[in-house]
Amino acid sequence: MSDDIQFGDVEEVQPEKNLRPDRNRHFAVVSYGQPHERDLPIFVDLDVLLDMEAHAASDKTVELGGVMLGGHYHDENGQAFVVVTDSLRAEHYESTKGSFKFTHDTWEKISRQRDEFPPDLQMAGWYHTHPDWGVFLSGMDMFICDNFFNKQLDVAYVIDPCRLDRAFFQWTGKPGERIRRTGGFYVMASRFREQELATTVAALEGKIPMPTYSGGAGGSPIINVQSPPPPPKPAWETAGMFGMLALQFCLLALQFCLLALIAWKLIGPPETSATTETLAKLEKMIEARDETARLAEQQERDLLVMDRVLAEVKGTQPGFTTAIQREMERNAQLNQDLENSRRAQRLTERETTEKLAELQDSVDSTSLLLKKVEGEVKELTEERKQLIDNLAARDAAIKSLKEELKPSETAGGIFVWPPTQRTYILMGGVVVAAVIAGLGIWFRVQGNDAGSESLTEPPVGGSPAAEPPREPTSMSESPLPSNQPENTAP
Repeated sequence: MSDDIQFGDVEEVQPEKNLRPDRNRHFAVVSYGQPHERDLPIFVDLDVLLDMEAHAASDKTVELGGVMLGGHYHDENGQAFVVVTDSLRAEHYESTKGSFKFTHDTWEKISRQRDEFPPDLQMAGWYHTHPDWGVFLSGMDMFICDNFFNKQLDVAYVIDPCRLDRAFFQWTGKPGERIRRTGGFYVMASRFREQELATTVAALEGKIPMPTYSGGAGGSPIINVQSPPPPPKPAWETAGMFGMLALQFCLLALQFCLLALIAWKLIGPPETSATTETLAKLEKMIEARDETARLAEQQERDLLVMDRVLAEVKGTQPGFTTAIQREMERNAQLNQDLENSRRAQRLTERETTEKLAELQDSVDSTSLLLKKVEGEVKELTEERKQLIDNLAARDAAIKSLKEELKPSETAGGIFVWPPTQRTYILMGGVVVAAVIAGLGIWFRVQGNDAGSESLTEPPVGGSPAAEPPREPTSMSESPLPSNQPENTAP
């Protein structure tokens, strides 16, 4: 589907109470497929269904589509159901093999056409085709359902005209499965067309060939039904006939190839060892293919015999053995899916175990790192304690030195200096005494030198010179200093 699909506004209409068509004597109702109890009951008018099928078959090279008209209702028990009584084909569209685009012109025309219908005939959903793509809702289909047909009872109808498959999709209201394919739906018509209705639904299910029809005056198909219809043939009979013809054709082709190889071997050049080995492998492949074909043909015959026996003895419907075989194949596929699921679960458990082991290793590494950090913290604590002890010892030494330097007094109140200070004071006193003595000697010497010089100096003013001093003869005769008077005897 294309990302450019655009719609107009879709009005919201509350479901009204109404009588279900399968409980209304005016209608004949036949189920298509196997509607489940949990499915939303969907009733489609026969002419509307044939018109949508004819629209889908008109061009199988591109996707086609349109809208479905009808109503959303609930019965006397409150159970909801949908009725589709008309459809409008989309025109002026743009489509390819895998996309379908509603243009503005298409939507405007659909809106104008819908206005020509009664007000109670509203949009009940939309339909489109998937030629040879299968029946499903793509991402763009989900976008359309989410944004334009998102009412609780809106439905979507998908037709694959190449694979002859069709189905309705409904909203579930569950987050994990918002839209689900229904197991089947109901086709309704006037009670006077019951035989025509049953024949058409059987043809749509592939039980009988599709009857011929021609377009009516309003574009709706008219079914040409012969009464009474011939007894229906088993659905597997035609497929088995074509399968046997295809198998015979393959066997003839293989025999022709084998004859050609034999002729080439007889008239051709001498064979080499590689050619001989290739021919041997080819002969084995042909034998295996023949054996497989023989087994398939034998199985087909056995199924036919079993089906006839069961039909004659137990009164089963034709094709019962084929249905059983299909059920067995489906069970085998379910067992395979279950085994794959268990294998995936075991793989998930193994991955979970590995993740847990990795987490345990990470926890162990973290524990080792934590222990290492605790050891380092312990060492730092011891170093801090040692530093505190060293600081305490240093404080004690400083306190002791302060006690030694602190002056003290004797018991008698006399100041006593500490021994170290006393030594320094004594040494200072000695030095000061030596300095004073030296200065005294120096001044004495200087004084003697000044006295001698004054004695030798001539008197001023022509006074007679003094006599030179005499040599003292004894200590008693030593002269006295000039500044002292001479002692005379009385």
